[in-house]
Amino acid sequence: MEKSKQMLLAEIRTKDARIAELEAQLYGTDRYLEKQFRKLIDHVEMVSVQGYDKDRKVIFWNTASENLYGYSREEALGKKLEDLIIPEYMRKDVIAHITNWHKNGIRIPAGELELLRKDGTVVPVYSAHVMQENHDGSKYMYCIDVDLTEIKKAHTQLIRAKEVAESANRAKSEFLANMSHEIRTPLNGILGMLQLLKMTSQDHEQQEYIDLAVMGAKRLANLLSDILDLSRVEAGKLIMDFTPFDLPELMHNIVDLYRPVIRQKNITMEMNIHPNTAVCVQGDAARLQQVLTNILGNAMKFTEHGKITLETYPLPTLSTDLSKTLFSVSDTGPGIPDDKMDELFAPFTQCSEGPSRLHQGAGLGLTICKQLVMLMGGNIAVESEYGKGTTVYFCIPFGIPPQTCEFKEKAPFTQSIHSKSRVLLVEDEAISRLAAARQMELAGFEVSTAENGQRALEKLSSESYDLIMMDIQMPIMDGLTATKAIRRGDVGEKIKDIPIIAMTAYAMKGDKARFLAAGMDNYLSKPFENKDLLKILDNYVCD
Repeated sequence: MEKSKQMLLAEIRTKDARIAELEAQLYGTDRYLEKQFRKLIDHVEMVSVQGYDKDRKVIFWNTASENLYGYSREEALGKKLEDLIIPEYMRKDVIAHITNWHKNGIRIPAGELELLRKDGTVVPVYSAHVMQENHDGSKYMYCIDVDLTEIKKAHTQLIRAKEVAESANRAKSEFLANMSHEIRTPLNGILGMLQLLKMTSQDHEQQEYIDLAVMGAKRLANLLSDILDLSRVEAGKLIMDFTPFDLPELMHNIVDLYRPVIRQKNITMEMNIHPNTAVCVQGDAARLQQVLTNILGNAMKFTEHGKITLETYPLPTLSTDLSKTLFSVSDTGPGIPDDKMDELFAPFTQCSEGPSRLHQGAGLGLTICKQLVMLMGGNIAVESEYGKGTTVYFCIPFGIPPQTCEFKEKAPFTQSIHSKSRVLLVEDEAISRLAAARQMELAGFEVSTAENGQRALEKLSSESYDLIMMDIQMPIMDGLTATKAIRRGDVGEKIKDIPIIAMTAYAMKGDKARFLAAGMDNYLSKPFENKDLLKILDNYVCD
């Protein structure tokens, strides 16, 4: 039975081949191939193919074209292209392009079009065009159209999803900016009053309490900055600032910050800078310092005995315009369990969880480090052995400055006593106003206060000042509006150039530039320390 079926199939194939041979002899090889081609594409479901003669009349209309445009083959054959699927506004140009192709050989480029269905609705297609020359010298133009409806729908959905995500991201950024302002403002008052309290006489126990309260306020400020940094990185709004700096000097300065903690914990810290490490490099010094400070801070927090080692090694590069440095921070702390290694760089996660954990923190340090290292063009990795310690490696590519960097030695900051320089402090929050005013008075300034921009303008109209410390967000009149009024000369030509320092809880990226563009001379972010306030005043007020 099986043998009979195979013989029957072989006989059919032989007959088909003989029929094809006879058709080729009857119609000619070219016409036969054309017929076979049409038979092939007539049953392609995803691609619409139409053929047109030199007068743009339909000579071929496959099944996919019927489905796409709504015209049956019988309805379309013999009709002109422009009468079927070309919108009114396109007809003149379409006719001209087809005529030009037939006469001058200038082909029509492929591209996206919006054509018409039989019911008058618009269908987006990607259309390509081919000109076929027949054996008798005539030419047929074939249009190959792909329906883009689903693709366009998906594209529209993606755009909408993107807009929704961007809107949510903007809302998140605005929320964080507002929360930053609302948290930093009272925090500045707390820190200011604590610093004032430190200037009074206390016994040893009281001094210890104040120091711990200041430490807690600073920790809260650092946590707030970490959250804002993470938000900016996720939103793609954290911009690197690449400038020349002295790499070994930066590292020495960071290590010096931790010397009191090292002495207190009775551990050892070593720093080994390879002699071939680049000295003068171009990169983001502030962000590199943030990465090193976070990693060293973790090492300090978890290491109770032994030592911490900070090392650098030069790495080879393929470009003469770059230098690459490998940094490593090793500690003899408890190490990291294997089951926690995969979560190490995830935000808000820590190796020890729950109320019984030994060390405090929000779990953002390494997350931000990874993001910052990647933004600087580098990579970061961690090696750890549970019970023995951890090493964090990261490499950073640095630019090579066009010329040798010149670094001026900075003189240490000392508190100056000013001969009654007059300062107008404009601040609506009562505690912050009191704290800042008292700090400046203790430094020798004569301070007058105003609770909003309007009151500040009134005082400037009748009193003389050497400098203005201006909050931004205030009732009645905000700090930016008041600054612009001063710069316009609304309260007198003589004081339109008076130094104005923004003293504000706005600390998001771009805030400083916005304030400077409004006419302010400098910027002090809340919460600030007494030394930062006096240091910035020293730049504008002379004894």
